[in-house]
Amino acid sequence: MATAAGPSDTSVLNNTTAATPVPTNPHELALQSLCKQILKSRLFRGFYEERRYVDNVQGYRDIVSLHKSEKELNKLLKDIRDKLQMFYAQQNPDMWVGVTCGPLVGSKPTPGAMDTFIWAEIEDLAFGQYWFSIKSLRFRANEVVVKLKVVRSVDSEEMSEKYIKTSTVSTETAQADSTTTGTNTASAAVDGVAEKEVNLQDFANLFQQWYASFKQTIYDFMANDISKENLKGVIRFLGLVIVSLCSGALMAVKFLGIFAIRFMFEFSRLTHVLTPIILKIIEVFNKIVGGFYLLLAMIWKDAVVNRNQPKSAMPALEYNRPMYKSIQYDVRQRRSTGAADQQ
Repeated sequence: MATAAGPSDTSVLNNTTAATPVPTNPHELALQSLCKQILKSRLFRGFYEERRYVDNVQGYRDIVSLHKSEKELNKLLKDIRDKLQMFYAQQNPDMWVGVTCGPLVGSKPTPGAMDTFIWAEIEDLAFGQYWFSIKSLRFRANEVVVKLKVVRSVDSEEMSEKYIKTSTVSTETAQADSTTTGTNTASAAVDGVAEKEVNLQDFANLFQQWYASFKQTIYDFMANDISKENLKGVIRFLGLVIVSLCSGALMAVKFLGIFAIRFMFEFSRLTHVLTPIILKIIEVFNKIVGGFYLLLAMIWKDAVVNRNQPKSAMPALEYNRPMYKSIQYDVRQRRSTGAADQQ
């Protein structure tokens, strides 16, 4: 439960809270780290409305509402609040999350503000509209509080200029509907100039937000991450890396030298063994190729050379009948002679 308190009520300004407990649950550690990473260095526009006493934490908290243009941050805050409430509903039911949604009891809604409120701790700040930067989330024994940093205030001149430009554009548009063509052209030119001025101002605000976020990130890094212990650790790590690289390079050179000597020795032995085999293989291929060319030469000689040459006429054998004498045998006389001999 929260009760209202005016800016002059300074009875409980310096709250004494218990020391931040160190979580031992790995799921809780992961959830806290994720929430911090999502919201860290977020720059947004909001309204510092009032200060109220919160019974759950026994202290005062400053209420900051979001501007209507901060829709993305509104979704992130609601999502983170739901996850934290769901987790701590079983772990720590008394845990109070410093992000609420819905209208505040006993106060009128601020024009141009959302119904999402951040309950933070802000010192010596007047009520009004400011640019805020989320430094981190702080998890206490019974509270989750958003740490805010005031970047700068939103000047009243800027807000009045925006309202004047908006009214001027609407007036010129109404007059353009009822005037002649020349008046329409002039009013359209004025509208174009006004729109260009608004767009340039928006770009200027965007670059200013980026610059403030970058500066805040560098500051947080220099303040939280750079310390004497971290510098010692970095120097020790770099020394170990350099020594490891040097020793590794020496061992690599030694290994390459031994490998080169072994390779040359084994390659010489391989060459000595394979030389006769290679010579024999070359000789076999030489004979095969030589025989093939010899075969082609013989075929060429028979097919081309001998075909074009005329064949020599060989002398014919003459049969001279008088040179040979025929002998006639008396077959009967021979048979009778043979029979007499047998008797």
